[in-house]
Amino acid sequence: FGMDALLAREVARDLGRVHSYMSNVIAVKALGALLLLALVAIVVNVAGYEGDAKLAVYLVGAGVALENLGRTWQAAMQAHERLGLVSGALIVQRTVTSVVAIALMLGGAGLVAVSAVFLGGAVVGLVAAHVLLRARVVVPRREVDRSRWIPLVRAGIPIGIVTLLFGTLLQLDVVLLSLLGGDSDEVGVYGVVAATMFLSWAFGQATQPWLARQEDDRALPLARGYELGLKTLTAVLLPIGVGFATLAEPIVETVYGDGYEGAVVPLRLLGTVVALYGLNQFTSVLLISRYRPGDMRRNLLVVLVQNVVCNVILIPPLGADGAAISGAASAVLLGGLSLHAGWRVTGRLSLLRAFGGPVLAAAAMAAVLLAVQPSLWAGVPLGAAVYAAALAGWERLANPGDLDVVLAALRRRDPVPAP
Repeated sequence: FGMDALLAREVARDLGRVHSYMSNVIAVKALGALLLLALVAIVVNVAGYEGDAKLAVYLVGAGVALENLGRTWQAAMQAHERLGLVSGALIVQRTVTSVVAIALMLGGAGLVAVSAVFLGGAVVGLVAAHVLLRARVVVPRREVDRSRWIPLVRAGIPIGIVTLLFGTLLQLDVVLLSLLGGDSDEVGVYGVVAATMFLSWAFGQATQPWLARQEDDRALPLARGYELGLKTLTAVLLPIGVGFATLAEPIVETVYGDGYEGAVVPLRLLGTVVALYGLNQFTSVLLISRYRPGDMRRNLLVVLVQNVVCNVILIPPLGADGAAISGAASAVLLGGLSLHAGWRVTGRLSLLRAFGGPVLAAAAMAAVLLAVQPSLWAGVPLGAAVYAAALAGWERLANPGDLDVVLAALRRRDPVPAP
């Protein structure tokens, strides 16, 4: 509950802390996992689950616990800016799990066998993360100190609350839509939007160590880094949002089929969520890195209230359109609150420098696509070409230094060395 992000932040600030933080975070998480698994066992026995279902719950529960434990090794890699190794461990785990599970299911295997494969995949992922960390980053020493466990939990709770509220906000529209009258055709379109969220998550994970290392007396570099982060993430996500808005009909027809025509309008509205989610996620990482998670928590609580009220009012008469309107309004509100919170931390923020290029390029892209109204397969490369040309032209003219910094960062290959 926030302790992996806590570990990544503190180790990024001082790489020598990896030994103490890893030992004690792993101990606390292992103890918590055992308590939760015991609770799960009580629930499934009291509820009267049948044998196979009960065994599947045990297997999947153990797999989830090991997956969660493996994130501590991944957090240590993140603090050393070795996210490529995190990807390697995840790819090994997911590939092993998927290949074996699919093969077993094709052979007629049931729930218990597939659950056992999930547990085995979690073991493989944990071992892969452990081996990669020791071989390529650092060999953690065992420094367990039980007096640190309660302070660790207390320090992680504010971060965990922000993560929980973010997850709740992202899923709330779907849950309320299904409860208040939506059907599978209307709910399904949210899967397209959710598929883009990993971009924002990955960017936040990559920038968190740098944000954590900036000292309080270096406010100008922090402000510039925040501006560049906003610009880079917006430059990646905004064309996707514009593509959802302008190519919604061919996207829905291609991905879902003719029976989902009711999802066209919601997808257009949810393009706003795609474009603004990255801004909110990045600001959340900034606030956690600068010991200000409470600022984002307050913003998320305000937006959650707004989202529930709007959904309750709009979903009964409008269905998925109402949920999408509510989601778009929440994204805009949280975006404004996030920018204000980020400005309070950095003390400086130029909206024109951060968003001028991506917004101008997105407008050019939307104008061309609306004028031509191409098919999906022609519209994607056309829109991308127009957007890239407009963005590069503006940045080269207005902010050549920013473009040079981003290109240099993309070419960077030297990870932070281990102590």
